[in-house]
Amino acid sequence: MGLATAKALGVFGPVLVGGRNQQRLDNAIAELEAAGVDAYGKTVDIADVDSLDDFAEFAASIAPIGSLINAAGVDSGGPDLILAVNFKGTVNVINAFMPYLQDAKVINYSSITGYFHQPTPTEIEIWQNPDAPDFVERMKAELSSRPLDPRMAFLGDDYIYYPASKAFTIYYTKANTVRLGKRNTAIFSVAPGSFDTPMLRESPAEQLEKIAQGTAFGRLGDPAEMADFIVKLLEPGHEYLTGVDLVLDGGKSAMTLVKQLD
Repeated sequence: MGLATAKALGVFGPVLVGGRNQQRLDNAIAELEAAGVDAYGKTVDIADVDSLDDFAEFAASIAPIGSLINAAGVDSGGPDLILAVNFKGTVNVINAFMPYLQDAKVINYSSITGYFHQPTPTEIEIWQNPDAPDFVERMKAELSSRPLDPRMAFLGDDYIYYPASKAFTIYYTKANTVRLGKRNTAIFSVAPGSFDTPMLRESPAEQLEKIAQGTAFGRLGDPAEMADFIVKLLEPGHEYLTGVDLVLDGGKSAMTLVKQLD
């Protein structure tokens, strides 16, 4: 979805893409250039503040930043990786780019799984101070003491960290509404449901079919649909849109959270 979005963003001007893997980054740039996008690439790890600061500085050297899309995220690899990338990485991205944001739009990728996680009062207290030195440690301690949602049990004991991280992404996006509004910059998040991505294709065929049938249309989303959705939101005419999470999930969350009529 990130690559599809980068390709669609080419209509606005130069596009800078970042990633941890140089080979995947090179492949992405080649694909973007083949599609006619004025593309740049630079390795970056959003869990590493220095790496991200260099990336933001490089981005600002190319052109004034009109839009910032944080599509980085992991749903496996253990608690420490999810905490570093999805939790702290989300905070790092905003902090690194803050000096360069003026008359811009910021979009974080969340997930519908964020709606399946109910944060405790302690979690919310931790979320309210995301720059604290012990932020990650406190989040890990709090989440490790919680039982896994039975609906997610088949995904393993560590999966609680992923929906929690996406619930935090939605919260943190909203928490930056005023701070960025002072820079005439909008911020919102987009919550994908089940999209046809390499990560999802790793699932067994039977499970993949079950996931597809868990939508109103009986299919997975196309990454190009998410890219088109984001580009439309970035076009002129949506300047009053900020501080919200927007869901594009083929009806999955509605089907899960609300009893459907026959």
